[in-house]
Amino acid sequence: MARFGFAIVIVLGLLTAACGRQVTPNPPGLGPGGAPPGYMAVFFNVAGAFNFSNYQYMVVLNTTGDGRTPSTDTLQTNWDGYSFAIVARGNGVSSFAQAIQYLRSNQNPHVPPQPLPLGTTPQTFSYNLDANGTGTEFSILAQRRVFSATPGPSPTPTSNVWTFNAFTTQANQQGTWIFYDSMGAGGPVDPQWNSPSLCMTEPFDNTYYALDTNNISDPSAEIMTIEFANNPVTPTPCP
Repeated sequence: MARFGFAIVIVLGLLTAACGRQVTPNPPGLGPGGAPPGYMAVFFNVAGAFNFSNYQYMVVLNTTGDGRTPSTDTLQTNWDGYSFAIVARGNGVSSFAQAIQYLRSNQNPHVPPQPLPLGTTPQTFSYNLDANGTGTEFSILAQRRVFSATPGPSPTPTSNVWTFNAFTTQANQQGTWIFYDSMGAGGPVDPQWNSPSLCMTEPFDNTYYALDTNNISDPSAEIMTIEFANNPVTPTPCP
């Protein structure tokens, strides 16, 4: 555990903020984004300091392999592409992050999926609120196996090729989402953005730029970049 924590400190100390882009080499023995073997790293960058009193910040993962991008048009798409999510939330004083699985009802597949927080430990899922030292970027270091199918009445399929979207959201009292931004050119109206395919059996470290920068009125809600890094234990090409 001590070695793991020390590795995170070294990694985050060697990363600098350049619109979410990694600009220094990775430490020896660690892979893309500073991820140890079997881990993935995610960096979420916004225009202004995070505001957890009003917002929560999400990276939604589609692990089914169908290539579809999670959208803000959840009613029209029936929450298509919502497999798992990384959610950072707080109360204005403190914040935390969770890994979430979206479970669909077998009885009524047209109702919104239920978000199920997944059991994680600091060794399998860690959160750094201030990854770039300016309060505008958080990072997650997670074992890839955290985002895999779990037993239950409606397990989530897991492919080696993932897609994603990032959202700034707020939940109302009925449990439905209000979207404030996404990776798409329309921000809260986001079908104008198609996710790249992430091959999770190959090492990579890529930064993706939101298409609607400077169009969101609140910098705390405005997504700038998402950086994904992946370091599989045994790298193999995707089919």
